[in-house]
Amino acid sequence: MAMGWLLPFLLLLLQTPCRLCTGQGSPGPKEGGEEERDRPANTWLTSGTHQMQELTLLSMEYAHDLQCWLWPDKCDGDKKAHPAWSWPTGSWDPMQMLSDWYARVTDHAGLLDDRITNNLTGLRWDLGRRLHGQHVAEGLILTYLERFLQHGEPLKPLALSFHGWTGTGKNLAARIIAENLYLDSQRSRCIRVFIPQLHFPHLSHVEAYKVQLENQIREVSSRCPQPLFVFDEADKIPKGLLSSIRLFLSSGKQSQSHSIFLFLSMGSNAINELALSFWAAGRQRKEITADDLERPLRAAIKENQGDIPLTQQLMEEGLIDGLVPFLPLERAHVKLCARDSFVARGLPYTEKELELVAQELLFVPEEHKLFSAQGCKLVAQRISFMEL
Repeated sequence: MAMGWLLPFLLLLLQTPCRLCTGQGSPGPKEGGEEERDRPANTWLTSGTHQMQELTLLSMEYAHDLQCWLWPDKCDGDKKAHPAWSWPTGSWDPMQMLSDWYARVTDHAGLLDDRITNNLTGLRWDLGRRLHGQHVAEGLILTYLERFLQHGEPLKPLALSFHGWTGTGKNLAARIIAENLYLDSQRSRCIRVFIPQLHFPHLSHVEAYKVQLENQIREVSSRCPQPLFVFDEADKIPKGLLSSIRLFLSSGKQSQSHSIFLFLSMGSNAINELALSFWAAGRQRKEITADDLERPLRAAIKENQGDIPLTQQLMEEGLIDGLVPFLPLERAHVKLCARDSFVARGLPYTEKELELVAQELLFVPEEHKLFSAQGCKLVAQRISFMEL
């Protein structure tokens, strides 16, 4: 009976590659029939490469575990799991692993409609619970996403530009969005993250980057009806890539109207100056509204064309749907980040430990020490030092 789980596994091994080879389970029809008709019949050779590689690696891991089960004395005990898989630390459940593998393969085959959750209730809850000190950004993200996702046929993709100092929560907000819109969270095949220093490091290769960027966006869009594209440190994206990005943001034949684009940029000083002016006037931080920040942020972006050319040009062309400002974080918010980090590591903490973490960070301006210079970015590192 212990070998009974091998039968369904072997059946799937035989069936799944055939589905990929014959085109079954391939992405559904998209806008633009010409592109579908021009697609070569043997596209499975390229699109199925990762599936076949993972299938081979997983088969080898199953064979290794079977060998250990039959001949424990010959098991080397040093098997390294494939990085895309996480093996359980307790008892090993082969049927659960098989189920996870099958879900992963069907994702590769393009059956991603049921992997989109669009959990707006969870999004609201997570933003409020995990994104500290960002009531303006929280409200804008919810408003834009609710309006976009509840619209039957949007005219164009949703494009949001996040602005704020480092460590204020831009990446965290993007992760929370991914976790609540897609069943597989950040591992979803519907998500693609671009980092300029990693994906576009050399200005001399911009023409090649343009082709790669367009192909990757099309590839994700072809298999997912609601793709999410995140451009981290968008202010460092080469200006030459603007035409490729514009191609997918504007309304028209080539536009993927259900796509979501997030551009994460360094913040303008206008955000920090407004927050400081509210504090100096004795006004509460919670009184700051999106309207208070909209005009100075737009003006600052237009004035600093050399610093954030991508956002500036996309904004001028009306392709950015919303600017989302992230306020500088105060000491209380840093301590909340420290609390979350302690909890995530399963470590006990007291108010004293939280204060010690905050004391390790730099606060500005010098005369007031009001805002954390790097937000919550160094909090986890400081806690690691405390553990040592």
